[in-house]
Amino acid sequence: MKWSRKISNGIAYYHNDNKSDKATPVVFVHGVGLRAESWYQQVSAFDGQYRCYVIDMPGHGESDLLPNPALTLSDFAEVLSTFINNVIGEPAIIVGHSLGAMTALQTAVRHPQVVRGIAALNAIYDRPDNAAQNVQNRAESLLNDLDQNVTDQPIARWFDGDSQYRHEAELCRLWLDTGNRLGYAQAYQMFAHLRGIAAADLQTISAPTLLLTGEMDVNSSPKMSLAMANILPNANTVIVPEARHMAQMTHANAVNAALARFFIQCESHSTVNT
Repeated sequence: MKWSRKISNGIAYYHNDNKSDKATPVVFVHGVGLRAESWYQQVSAFDGQYRCYVIDMPGHGESDLLPNPALTLSDFAEVLSTFINNVIGEPAIIVGHSLGAMTALQTAVRHPQVVRGIAALNAIYDRPDNAAQNVQNRAESLLNDLDQNVTDQPIARWFDGDSQYRHEAELCRLWLDTGNRLGYAQAYQMFAHLRGIAAADLQTISAPTLLLTGEMDVNSSPKMSLAMANILPNANTVIVPEARHMAQMTHANAVNAALARFFIQCESHSTVNT
């Protein structure tokens, strides 16, 4: 496997250079506080068949901060659309996790011409008031104290102290500890005020969509994914048993199997519509 690290317009990314230009492009977009490497179990599974692009979100990993500190989801969608246009040069399947999933959906709303399909992992929809308030309180705390411990709470939510996922938890702890604190805080502030993509906007997404979440993910619940699937014109839902918020790491086999089926669906849909 030959992977290279590159930067385009301030966005750092990995790409498997050995793939033919005829292979379907897939872009992986991580969530708040993480980085491109969080997709390691997916890119190792799909490197042989697809052109994989794995990005660091703005203000994360080795990517630059965006100039506007008061970020919106549309800002991230603009970055992703520009990346697909400039680096890939054709519509791509977007696989996003958490905030990355919301970015993928928003990109499909605002820039449908760059989207071949969306796999939205652990996305939110119609987030209730109490959950939104809890996230907003954490976001305000981060902005007010960039030097605070940023790892213990998310690690506890994501892994619930399960010893079988110790390796995955320690990787996430490392990424959170060593990441750009301001980039994390700004992205988290934006994410905290999201309730979800409006139903009217979801209805405009015609590309095939996979909505996947963990059975035990309280904040990105199965109820949310099922509700979006009932609105989107061309969507399927997968609920991964016993998984929480980091299913792509803790339950990689189930997630990869769902993605493999979805990628084939996207390629079939693209062929039918050409």
